[in-house]
Amino acid sequence: MVGEKRILMISFRCPWPQDKGGYVLRFLNIAKILSKNYKVDLLTLIEDKAEEQYVDNLKKIFNNITYFYHPKIYEYFGALKAFFSFKPLQVGYYYSPQMASWLKERYKDYNLIFCSTIRTAEYAKKLNVKRCIDFIDAISLNYHQAVKRAKGLWKMIYSVENKRLLDYERKIAKDFELSFITTQKDKDFILEKDNGKMVVLPNGVKEELLKREFVGKEEDLLVFFGKIDYQPNEDACLFFAREVFPKIKKEVPRVKFYIVGVNPTKKVLNLQRIEGIKVTGGVPDPYSSYLEKSKIIVAPIRFGGGMQNKILEGMALGKTVLTTPIGAAGITEAKDGEHFVVADYKKPDEIAKKAVLLLKDDELRRKIGKSARKLILENYTWDRVEKKLIENLSLIV
Repeated sequence: MVGEKRILMISFRCPWPQDKGGYVLRFLNIAKILSKNYKVDLLTLIEDKAEEQYVDNLKKIFNNITYFYHPKIYEYFGALKAFFSFKPLQVGYYYSPQMASWLKERYKDYNLIFCSTIRTAEYAKKLNVKRCIDFIDAISLNYHQAVKRAKGLWKMIYSVENKRLLDYERKIAKDFELSFITTQKDKDFILEKDNGKMVVLPNGVKEELLKREFVGKEEDLLVFFGKIDYQPNEDACLFFAREVFPKIKKEVPRVKFYIVGVNPTKKVLNLQRIEGIKVTGGVPDPYSSYLEKSKIIVAPIRFGGGMQNKILEGMALGKTVLTTPIGAAGITEAKDGEHFVVADYKKPDEIAKKAVLLLKDDELRRKIGKSARKLILENYTWDRVEKKLIENLSLIV
């Protein structure tokens, strides 16, 4: 422990259970790293009082935990209020006056306030204390791409957010003492020029994945894995199922496409009307149940920013991942054809052709999978992330 230095981490949602998605995994792993060096407290919102049951799990990581109930009605009111304040709607959506008041009274107890995403930056924006933010990714980049595909209410929301997010992100990056982000691409999108205050901090993968050794037989199975109600993931599933999978099935009739992950939307569930497609929902161990048995893990992402955990985890398992330039963009050390396979999402025929080749060529898949796991071991473990995180934080704490 570095003396009695204390850090307060702020989360816009309850960071448990761990299968909530990539946000929670990154938040918890950073918290575990910081707790080795500092006393770390948690300040968070909970949307549902049932989430109080997770506090005992979080106590294993955090020194003290403070939470405020923030139901949907509060979130909608906050977003409406933000609409007229010209702040990003999601900043208002996750803003709790009660939590802000609590922090205003107690922030002097901490050496650093660690905000997770711009959704918590508003709480620390005006405090006279060292502040750090983990942007994770450029949300503005995600929305800039998403507005082209959104329809109805979402198109209106994305249009409003698209005009506000980048200015807000740039202001926070300028005002806070330090910020982190997962990829250089996202950093370049936010910053007009490199001011040295934003550090690229990639994700790591679970150590357990790198220890697993699959000894069974692969099946003619394609798997998508992720939090399904996240719009880029939902879009990827719909696109692949409708425009790519039927082309693959013509060449490999036995092939199946499984969509694995929590919160499948109605649109995704309806894909099961297509022969060969199954939507599993969340499962206790998706790795042994589906991912390890698959021949290919697909990540046909058409928009979004940041680093795709689903791709990192697939590579860590030694699987061949078939993705798009957008999905591959954050993993700068990886090469197409050597560590994964990349195909243009604007060309469904190209994706299908590469998938068929991989399904039929066992040796090629094994070669790519082996190289993929090696690259993850060398670049994307939490031990490597830890060194960079602590080195940078030590400059301001």
